[in-house]
Amino acid sequence: MDQKWLLNKPKQMSRETLAALWHAESQKLLNLAYRMLKNRDEAEDILMDVFVSVPTAIQNFRGEAAISSWLYRMTINACLMKIRKAKRHAELEEINFDYIQEQSIGTKEEKEELKPGILNDALNALPADTRSMIWLKDAEDLSIEELVDIFSMPSGTIKARLSRARAFIRNFIQRSGEYAR
Repeated sequence: MDQKWLLNKPKQMSRETLAALWHAESQKLLNLAYRMLKNRDEAEDILMDVFVSVPTAIQNFRGEAAISSWLYRMTINACLMKIRKAKRHAELEEINFDYIQEQSIGTKEEKEELKPGILNDALNALPADTRSMIWLKDAEDLSIEELVDIFSMPSGTIKARLSRARAFIRNFIQRSGEYAR
């Protein structure tokens, strides 16, 4: 999507522009919200809230990051606020954990020995923002630079958090002794 129109910070966003933005980004944002909240209705509410706020929030868009990164950040913030209000931790949906497992646990053989659900339990034990960071990096294959834009943190901090999260997952699985042998 051509994103140059945002750099001018229009006072009013046209319906066509908002529709094009919706068409280009809504499915990815819905998936992210759903993975954080584990509730389809809440994820759809978050998506609607984000897009309702775009015409106003665009005034604060500086153009330093991609629009998709800006929308990811808005979605993550909205999800985290919802989690905090509810005072509960969101669970991730059952997904294809292959890459996350490989990054956190190791070889394919070790992965195949893992009891079902233990990786999900380990991920759910992480704070929601760390889960979203792991998800975006490993499952959505975003780059460190994109994560820097989304989380507004230095790349070293992002890398350190990902490393600590993967170590936590490994330790969680080892402590639980949940290998199916």
